[in-house]
Amino acid sequence: MDKIIKQSIDARKAAYANSFEIDTEAQKKIDALFAEIEKLGEKCKDVGEFETEFQKSPLNQKYMDLFTEIATKCATKNAVKGAAVGAVQSAAEQALRNVVPTRAAVHQKVYDEVRRVPGVGDAIDVAEKASYASHLAKLFKKKKD
Repeated sequence: MDKIIKQSIDARKAAYANSFEIDTEAQKKIDALFAEIEKLGEKCKDVGEFETEFQKSPLNQKYMDLFTEIATKCATKNAVKGAAVGAVQSAAEQALRNVVPTRAAVHQKVYDEVRRVPGVGDAIDVAEKASYASHLAKLFKKKKD
């Protein structure tokens, strides 16, 4: 077979391998199709003749149909895989939310523990009362104006 014809056939075959994860069933179909394409290539004297004959032959349509079949199968497989991964990820995130306390809950727990420390809790109470009194004073001052 002409070297350039072989390169043309190999490029078409590589399109499958470079585009999809090929399973055993698909590989058998690819190998059978390319055995036929190589027979056509053996009959041609140069790449120009091969390309012309390939375009006219039913092998071209078989090539396109198989490409479409494998693409559809891979897309479906990837969609199912993506949905499964998404469901598992969502369930894991929900489980994590159920187990790990929220930031607000952690802050409240820390605040409650700090308030129990002798002297510190009293200081917090005084500071909160002073802050509240300051807030009320600002409110009443605004009402006067």
